[in-house]
Amino acid sequence: MRIIDADGHVLERDIPWADLLEEPYRSRAPRAVKDNRGFNFVMIDGKLTPKPVGKACSFVGAPRSHHPQPTTGMVDPKQRLADMDLEGIDTAVLFGTSPFLSLPFVEDKDLACAVARVYNNWLANYCRADPRRLKGVALTAIQDPVEAVKELRRAVEELKFVAVATPPISASGKNLDHPDLYPFFAEAQRLEVPVCIHVGAGDGVPAGTERFDHPLYTHALAHPFEQMIAALCVVAGGLLEKFPRLKFAFMEAGCGWVPYWMERLDEHYEILQPTVPWLTKPPSEYMRSGQMFYAFEMDEKMLPYVAEFVGADRLVFATDYNHSDSKFPHTVEEVMERTDISESLKAKIMGENAAKLYNL
Repeated sequence: MRIIDADGHVLERDIPWADLLEEPYRSRAPRAVKDNRGFNFVMIDGKLTPKPVGKACSFVGAPRSHHPQPTTGMVDPKQRLADMDLEGIDTAVLFGTSPFLSLPFVEDKDLACAVARVYNNWLANYCRADPRRLKGVALTAIQDPVEAVKELRRAVEELKFVAVATPPISASGKNLDHPDLYPFFAEAQRLEVPVCIHVGAGDGVPAGTERFDHPLYTHALAHPFEQMIAALCVVAGGLLEKFPRLKFAFMEAGCGWVPYWMERLDEHYEILQPTVPWLTKPPSEYMRSGQMFYAFEMDEKMLPYVAEFVGADRLVFATDYNHSDSKFPHTVEEVMERTDISESLKAKIMGENAAKLYNL
């Protein structure tokens, strides 16, 4: 059985930003700092990321009942490959951490574009340790759609990346269905790479977090609610009609929200169909289509039901390696040891679906 990690992470900790950024941005390069509690953050353009305290704060430094397994694989690709062997993972699709998740919220779009170019070059070098097994996800400054198109093209055609990531909203306040982003989606469709929706709980102002400053609240809220908003924009905004070959993936929110959202959107479509004349079918049919994929959590009790309701071909395995809520080194075995899902379903959700998503 081929095992593909559809969402693992690298850590940009050791990138020499000040040496690699072009002028005039070197003096404003991202840099590692500690806050007054001694916790590590990245400073970008005068702001800490992820946000350390207050509304929309991250859970960096919050007491936890468990911690991730120590590993240097997020910065050392050779160790990463060893960790993949330990788990039995054949291929890993790689997202960044910080400033990857926070870059779309940098107000200076020119600085953001420069940081994206350096990051993508660094990730390409990381993947060269074994290009067959390590696959990069492009970072673009979505707040500048014109430059985002150029960098996406370079990342796919020159660096051989297999996807591009974006949050559901940018620093300029544009949702995914904003017309300014159409050229970006058109280019992703032309390049045949999926758009992966990825949220950071302490980056920007994720849904609901304008009301809370408690890490349990903010982290629990940010991922599922932002993914629901993203799916709403993709479906109701008509992106799947405008770009019929473009695929979207929704990461790190589990899959339990998907059936509920399908039914709720269908209910509203039934009443308000005249307000969305560009849709040719109910929202649930778009969400079951081959254009939308959803990452699941290994221990989700609803996994068999979601696979039946949404479709066995729509779910992908993701380790979140090696963030604080990752279950490394037990991510694969936790799914493979489950007795409530069949071997044929395991084959799909552990590798076959991700291979279709990323054209691997």
